[in-house]
Amino acid sequence: MAFTMPCSNKGCGKHMEPYIDPKEDKVYCSICHKEISNITYFAKMQMKSSKQFKPKNTTSFSVKCPKCNIESRPKHVKDDIVCGSCGQPLDNLSIPFKNMLKEKLKNVDKDV
Repeated sequence: MAFTMPCSNKGCGKHMEPYIDPKEDKVYCSICHKEISNITYFAKMQMKSSKQFKPKNTTSFSVKCPKCNIESRPKHVKDDIVCGSCGQPLDNLSIPFKNMLKEKLKNVDKDV
């Protein structure tokens, strides 16, 4: 069972399953992604044993660009899908995947 607690950050305060970054030994809220202070050694050890680690990639729809070799969220520009980092067209993607990205990225950009 995962370790749960309320977020102590101002403006959040929601009950969630925090995650730990084992390299920094810091705990973060899984909702607002801000550091949570005053976490006991016991709680950190429990989170490590239950593998509640920091997510490796929190970006949705990320694609690795073959030109700049960076994985990022692509952008929908002039009816084409381009790399979010270097802006070059992502020609390595299939047509159905590009069509899905065009629709989803349009909806994601509206939410932001």
